Amino acid sequence: MDDAMHKTETPGFLAVLKSLFWDVGLSLAAYFVAHWLGASDYVALLCGSIAALARVLWVAFRARRFDMFAAVMLGVFLAGLVLSFVTGSPKFLLVKESFGTGLAGLAFLVSCFVGRPLIYHAALRMQEGNPARAAEFEQKWRDLPGFRRSFRVMSAAWGAGLLFDAIVRVPLVLSLSTSAAVTASTILFVATMVLLALWNVRYVKRVQARAAALQQA
Repeated sequence: MDDAMHKTETPGFLAVLKSLFWDVGLSLAAYFVAHWLGASDYVALLCGSIAALARVLWVAFRARRFDMFAAVMLGVFLAGLVLSFVTGSPKFLLVKESFGTGLAGLAFLVSCFVGRPLIYHAALRMQEGNPARAAEFEQKWRDLPGFRRSFRVMSAAWGAGLLFDAIVRVPLVLSLSTSAAVTASTILFVATMVLLALWNVRYVKRVQARAAALQQA
Protein backbone atom coordinates (compact mmCIF):
# COMPACT_ATOMS: atom_id res chain seq x y z
CA MET A 1 0.00 0.00 0.00
CA ASP A 2 1.39 3.44 -0.89
CA ASP A 3 2.74 5.24 2.16
CA ALA A 4 0.99 8.45 1.11
CA MET A 5 -2.35 6.73 1.61
CA HIS A 6 -2.20 7.31 5.36
CA LYS A 7 -2.88 11.01 4.74
CA THR A 8 -5.95 10.34 2.64
CA GLU A 9 -9.24 11.75 3.89
CA THR A 10 -12.35 9.81 2.96
CA PRO A 11 -16.03 10.26 3.84
CA GLY A 12 -16.23 9.62 7.59
CA PHE A 13 -18.97 8.33 9.83
CA LEU A 14 -20.20 11.74 11.04
CA ALA A 15 -20.16 13.15 7.51
CA VAL A 16 -22.32 10.29 6.26
CA LEU A 17 -24.75 10.71 9.17
CA LYS A 18 -25.05 14.43 8.44
CA SER A 19 -25.73 13.67 4.79
CA LEU A 20 -28.33 11.06 5.78
CA PHE A 21 -30.10 13.61 7.98
CA TRP A 22 -30.80 15.72 4.91
CA ASP A 23 -30.92 13.13 2.12
CA VAL A 24 -33.24 10.73 3.99
CA GLY A 25 -34.84 12.91 6.68
CA LEU A 26 -36.04 15.57 4.25
CA SER A 27 -37.93 13.14 2.00
CA LEU A 28 -39.32 11.23 5.00
CA ALA A 29 -40.58 14.48 6.57
CA ALA A 30 -42.24 15.45 3.28
CA TYR A 31 -44.01 12.06 3.21
CA PHE A 32 -45.42 12.33 6.74
CA VAL A 33 -46.37 16.03 6.41
CA ALA A 34 -48.27 15.27 3.19
CA HIS A 35 -50.05 12.42 4.98
CA TRP A 36 -50.87 14.71 7.90
CA LEU A 37 -52.44 17.17 5.45
CA GLY A 38 -54.68 14.39 4.14
CA ALA A 39 -52.80 13.32 1.01
CA SER A 40 -53.08 9.77 -0.30
CA ASP A 41 -50.21 7.29 -0.01
CA TYR A 42 -49.34 7.88 -3.65
CA VAL A 43 -49.24 11.68 -3.34
CA ALA A 44 -47.32 11.49 -0.05
CA LEU A 45 -44.70 9.19 -1.58
CA LEU A 46 -44.47 11.44 -4.61
CA CYS A 47 -43.86 14.42 -2.30
CA GLY A 48 -41.06 12.48 -0.65
CA SER A 49 -39.46 11.73 -4.03
CA ILE A 50 -39.71 15.39 -5.10
CA ALA A 51 -38.13 16.51 -1.82
CA ALA A 52 -35.24 14.09 -2.39
CA LEU A 53 -34.80 15.42 -5.93
CA ALA A 54 -34.81 19.01 -4.64
CA ARG A 55 -32.08 18.06 -2.15
CA VAL A 56 -29.88 16.67 -4.92
CA LEU A 57 -30.36 19.79 -7.05
CA TRP A 58 -29.60 22.06 -4.09
CA VAL A 59 -26.33 20.24 -3.37
CA ALA A 60 -25.30 20.61 -7.02
CA PHE A 61 -26.27 24.31 -7.06
CA ARG A 62 -24.43 25.07 -3.83
CA ALA A 63 -21.26 23.41 -5.09
CA ARG A 64 -21.52 25.41 -8.35
CA ARG A 65 -20.78 22.27 -10.32
CA PHE A 66 -22.59 19.10 -11.32
CA ASP A 67 -20.22 16.31 -10.34
CA MET A 68 -20.49 12.63 -11.14
CA PHE A 69 -21.81 11.68 -7.70
CA ALA A 70 -24.66 14.21 -7.92
CA ALA A 71 -25.37 13.12 -11.51
CA VAL A 72 -25.87 9.48 -10.50
CA MET A 73 -28.15 10.36 -7.60
CA LEU A 74 -30.17 12.75 -9.75
CA GLY A 75 -30.56 10.06 -12.42
CA VAL A 76 -31.90 7.64 -9.80
CA PHE A 77 -34.51 10.10 -8.57
CA LEU A 78 -35.52 11.22 -12.05
CA ALA A 79 -36.09 7.61 -13.09
CA GLY A 80 -38.24 7.08 -10.02
CA LEU A 81 -40.30 10.19 -10.69
CA VAL A 82 -40.91 9.21 -14.31
CA LEU A 83 -42.00 5.72 -13.26
CA SER A 84 -44.27 7.17 -10.57
CA PHE A 85 -46.43 8.78 -13.25
CA VAL A 86 -46.79 5.45 -15.07
CA THR A 87 -48.67 3.83 -12.20
CA GLY A 88 -50.57 5.17 -9.22
CA SER A 89 -49.69 2.26 -6.96
CA PRO A 90 -48.10 3.33 -3.63
CA LYS A 91 -46.43 -0.07 -3.41
CA PHE A 92 -44.77 0.53 -6.77
CA LEU A 93 -43.41 3.87 -5.58
CA LEU A 94 -41.75 2.08 -2.65
CA VAL A 95 -40.48 -0.79 -4.78
CA LYS A 96 -39.03 1.65 -7.31
CA GLU A 97 -36.73 2.89 -4.53
CA SER A 98 -35.14 -0.56 -4.73
CA PHE A 99 -34.54 -0.06 -8.44
CA GLY A 100 -32.97 3.30 -7.69
CA THR A 101 -30.76 1.91 -4.93
CA GLY A 102 -29.86 -1.06 -7.12
CA LEU A 103 -28.89 1.23 -10.00
CA ALA A 104 -26.78 3.31 -7.65
CA GLY A 105 -25.08 0.12 -6.41
CA LEU A 106 -24.35 -0.97 -9.97
CA ALA A 107 -22.99 2.51 -10.73
CA PHE A 108 -20.59 2.22 -7.78
CA LEU A 109 -19.42 -1.19 -9.02
CA VAL A 110 -19.04 -0.13 -12.65
CA SER A 111 -17.11 2.98 -11.61
CA CYS A 112 -14.44 0.68 -10.17
CA PHE A 113 -13.55 -0.29 -13.74
CA VAL A 114 -14.60 2.75 -15.79
CA GLY A 115 -13.25 6.19 -14.97
CA ARG A 116 -12.84 7.04 -11.29
CA PRO A 117 -14.75 5.35 -8.46
CA LEU A 118 -17.83 7.20 -7.25
CA ILE A 119 -16.56 7.18 -3.66
CA TYR A 120 -13.57 9.17 -4.95
CA HIS A 121 -15.92 11.83 -6.33
CA ALA A 122 -17.74 11.91 -2.98
CA ALA A 123 -14.44 12.37 -1.13
CA LEU A 124 -13.31 15.04 -3.58
CA ARG A 125 -16.58 16.92 -3.05
CA MET A 126 -15.72 17.14 0.65
CA GLN A 127 -12.60 19.15 -0.26
CA GLU A 128 -14.68 22.04 -1.65
CA GLY A 129 -13.30 25.39 -0.62
CA ASN A 130 -9.77 23.98 -0.42
CA PRO A 131 -8.26 24.08 -3.95
CA ALA A 132 -4.87 22.92 -2.67
CA ARG A 133 -6.38 19.81 -1.09
CA ALA A 134 -8.41 19.08 -4.23
CA ALA A 135 -5.26 19.40 -6.35
CA GLU A 136 -3.46 17.02 -3.96
CA PHE A 137 -6.25 14.49 -4.45
CA GLU A 138 -5.88 14.72 -8.22
CA GLN A 139 -2.11 14.31 -8.02
CA LYS A 140 -2.35 11.27 -5.74
CA TRP A 141 -4.86 9.68 -8.12
CA ARG A 142 -2.42 10.10 -11.02
CA ASP A 143 0.74 9.04 -9.20
CA LEU A 144 -0.16 6.53 -6.47
CA PRO A 145 -1.48 3.04 -7.38
CA GLY A 146 -2.33 2.32 -3.73
CA PHE A 147 -4.47 5.45 -3.57
CA ARG A 148 -6.47 4.34 -6.61
CA ARG A 149 -6.79 0.76 -5.34
CA SER A 150 -8.15 1.85 -1.96
CA PHE A 151 -10.89 3.96 -3.51
CA ARG A 152 -11.84 1.11 -5.83
CA VAL A 153 -12.16 -1.25 -2.85
CA MET A 154 -14.37 1.26 -1.03
CA SER A 155 -16.56 1.82 -4.08
CA ALA A 156 -16.95 -1.93 -4.55
CA ALA A 157 -18.04 -2.32 -0.92
CA TRP A 158 -20.58 0.49 -1.18
CA GLY A 159 -21.89 -0.94 -4.44
CA ALA A 160 -22.36 -4.39 -2.92
CA GLY A 161 -24.07 -2.90 0.15
CA LEU A 162 -26.51 -0.86 -1.92
CA LEU A 163 -27.35 -3.88 -4.06
CA PHE A 164 -28.05 -5.90 -0.90
CA ASP A 165 -30.37 -3.14 0.34
CA ALA A 166 -32.21 -3.13 -3.00
CA ILE A 167 -32.69 -6.90 -3.07
CA VAL A 168 -33.92 -7.18 0.53
CA ARG A 169 -36.27 -4.18 0.27
CA VAL A 170 -38.57 -5.64 -2.43
CA PRO A 171 -40.03 -8.58 -0.44
CA LEU A 172 -40.08 -6.36 2.67
CA VAL A 173 -42.24 -3.73 0.96
CA LEU A 174 -44.57 -6.24 -0.68
CA SER A 175 -45.28 -8.03 2.60
CA LEU A 176 -46.17 -4.93 4.67
CA SER A 177 -48.79 -2.19 4.63
CA THR A 178 -47.78 1.07 2.96
CA SER A 179 -47.12 3.03 6.15
CA ALA A 180 -45.22 0.13 7.74
CA ALA A 181 -43.28 -0.39 4.51
CA VAL A 182 -42.19 3.28 4.47
CA THR A 183 -40.82 2.97 8.00
CA ALA A 184 -39.17 -0.42 7.42
CA SER A 185 -37.70 0.68 4.10
CA THR A 186 -36.22 3.80 5.66
CA ILE A 187 -34.79 1.88 8.62
CA LEU A 188 -33.21 -0.65 6.26
CA PHE A 189 -31.67 2.07 4.13
CA VAL A 190 -30.33 4.04 7.11
CA ALA A 191 -28.95 0.86 8.72
CA THR A 192 -27.22 -0.08 5.47
CA MET A 193 -25.68 3.38 5.11
CA VAL A 194 -24.54 3.51 8.74
CA LEU A 195 -22.96 0.04 8.54
CA LEU A 196 -21.21 0.97 5.31
CA ALA A 197 -19.96 4.19 6.89
CA LEU A 198 -18.62 2.29 9.92
CA TRP A 199 -16.90 -0.22 7.65
CA ASN A 200 -15.45 2.66 5.64
CA VAL A 201 -13.94 4.22 8.77
CA ARG A 202 -12.45 0.89 9.90
CA TYR A 203 -11.06 0.19 6.43
CA VAL A 204 -9.38 3.60 6.23
CA LYS A 205 -7.87 3.11 9.69
CA ARG A 206 -6.46 -0.28 8.64
CA VAL A 207 -4.97 1.26 5.50
CA GLN A 208 -3.46 4.09 7.52
CA ALA A 209 -2.01 1.66 10.06
CA ARG A 210 -0.41 -0.51 7.36
CA ALA A 211 0.99 2.55 5.61
CA ALA A 212 2.44 3.90 8.88
CA ALA A 213 4.02 0.49 9.65
CA LEU A 214 5.61 0.35 6.19
CA GLN A 215 6.93 3.86 6.59
CA GLN A 216 8.58 3.01 9.90
CA ALA A 217 10.05 -0.28 8.64
